Amino acid sequence: PPSSSLLRLPSLVFPPSSSLPPPRSRRLSSVADGAFAQCDLQPDGCGQCLRARLRCHGYRNTLDLVFRDETRSTEQKVMARQAWSLASPPSALELGWDIRARYAFFSIYVFGFSRSLAAVVPFYNRAPFIGHLAASVEATSLAFFATYLNKPDLMLLANRSYVIAIQCLSRSLNGLESNGLEEALQSILLLDTYEKIVDRNPRCSSSWMSHAKGGVSLLESNGSQVIVSLASRQLSARLVSALIVGCGAAAVRVPDTLTRLQIRLDPFDCSVKWKFMGILASIVDLQADLHNAAGHYGTDHAKRAWQLDLQLTSLHLGLPPSWRPRHLSPVGDDPLIFGSYYDEFTDHYVAQISNGINAMHLVLSRIMSSHSPSNASSSNINDITRQICAAVPHLILPGAQQSNTIPFSPRQRLQCCTLLAPLYLTSQVSGDALMKTWILRCLNYMSEIGGLKIAQDVANVMRNNPDLDYWSIIAMVGSYAFA
Repeated sequence: PPSSSLLRLPSLVFPPSSSLPPPRSRRLSSVADGAFAQCDLQPDGCGQCLRARLRCHGYRNTLDLVFRDETRSTEQKVMARQAWSLASPPSALELGWDIRARYAFFSIYVFGFSRSLAAVVPFYNRAPFIGHLAASVEATSLAFFATYLNKPDLMLLANRSYVIAIQCLSRSLNGLESNGLEEALQSILLLDTYEKIVDRNPRCSSSWMSHAKGGVSLLESNGSQVIVSLASRQLSARLVSALIVGCGAAAVRVPDTLTRLQIRLDPFDCSVKWKFMGILASIVDLQADLHNAAGHYGTDHAKRAWQLDLQLTSLHLGLPPSWRPRHLSPVGDDPLIFGSYYDEFTDHYVAQISNGINAMHLVLSRIMSSHSPSNASSSNINDITRQICAAVPHLILPGAQQSNTIPFSPRQRLQCCTLLAPLYLTSQVSGDALMKTWILRCLNYMSEIGGLKIAQDVANVMRNNPDLDYWSIIAMVGSYAFA
């Protein structure tokens, strides 16, 4: 017997788990006869397992163990998963066209280009989400964005918003109170901008000046409220400018209601632009009379043109020093610079008004020379055309100003739009073949390098129809492009 001093330990050998399949080579013990037998590996179950009443895992087919090319099957699975992911909801928030258009309109046009529309921001922030001002902003921003992206389908959304804005404004005007006048004027000016963006043929459109005329009538009916506040006076001045430009493009005289409004605002505004607008209104009347006379220039027309030219000269001589451009001479020759220098202005607003004054000088010179060629001074015309050409490189040359890019930035495109009509007029009146060639070169550069497609349209008109008047080009390129 074993020694009692030895410690007996329990056995640590445990039976295998019943969940594990038995080894293929394992000998199965038959409970019935106690004999040992080898598994016969039959595919449908071996006899030994059946006799022992054990679960048989069957015969493993060797074909199942062969490696196969599953590339095609894997590709189909991946494509199926991709199709599911494309149909699944987006992981990021997608902004609607109205939101994107509104952002572009304010960031590019209101804050980046148009000084006159900056006043709409505080009114828009205070206005209700459902109202005529919100609807007018949406319509104008969609029209601006559709034009900028060249998306005609987006213009359909702008048209629907435009109809809603007009309906909202009409309901508001029926019961308009004194504290709602300024907001109504903002909506009117926005809808006027919409018309100038969408309609490029003002002489065949009855709605071209309808909003501006309605705004002037609204101001006249409200009497003294026009001059009560600074905001009212600024809105009224903007309305005057919009209607004068509209009348010029439509070749009609300025209405008497606008003239009376100008007289009321004169004591409160002595800016260069306001003085220029007063002269421009008289030039528009003169051109409308010539249009009605089928271009037959009389002595009276030439005399009026001469007097208006003197007023423009006086305005130009009285410009403040900050309005005088700085002449910059490049180190070497540049094909985008005509002559030996180009001009740098204080800002785009000053450059645009200066180009407008020069363009009106050329318009009046054509009227005077058509009646009496001896009255036209070729040296004076050459000086003015060179001044217009000198204003171009600063906006298109890379490095001329920090914001210049290739292709042009959105703000740069708008700024260049203001050059197209003066350049067309310059080519029209200039007798310098080199200057004409240079202007076409600049227009091609704006189109091909800058991405300003309307510049190519103006170049084509310059080649094929060189006798269009200045205001037709203004309407063609979009007369909304005024700072």
